[in-house]
Amino acid sequence: MAKKSSSGNKSAAIREALQSNPDKGPKEIAEIVQTQGFRVNAQYVSIIKSNLKKSAGESGRKVRVKRAGGKIPGHGVGNKLGPIDAAVQFVRACGGLDQAKAVLAQVEAIRAVV
Repeated sequence: MAKKSSSGNKSAAIREALQSNPDKGPKEIAEIVQTQGFRVNAQYVSIIKSNLKKSAGESGRKVRVKRAGGKIPGHGVGNKLGPIDAAVQFVRACGGLDQAKAVLAQVEAIRAVV
């Protein structure tokens, strides 16, 4: 089992050094803390610094939201009402059922010519 340091808390000493020297890097902070009698390396300083950012609400990673490329949300595999939903959206986009029928009639006329 690891022994406790009789001179204090390493993490607290690192946090104090980070607060008083925010412009210094982990290697320099480790040297400052080592002068206080602690055995610390730059990697441990980086861990403490990272944990401080996490507790302050800063996240090191940004979450990217993936969007369906050109697909209508909710119309994937397993959605059995997908075509019905698409038809309802089409009717709404046309402005009503009569207008949707007129658009479909025009599409059929174009199809017959082509």
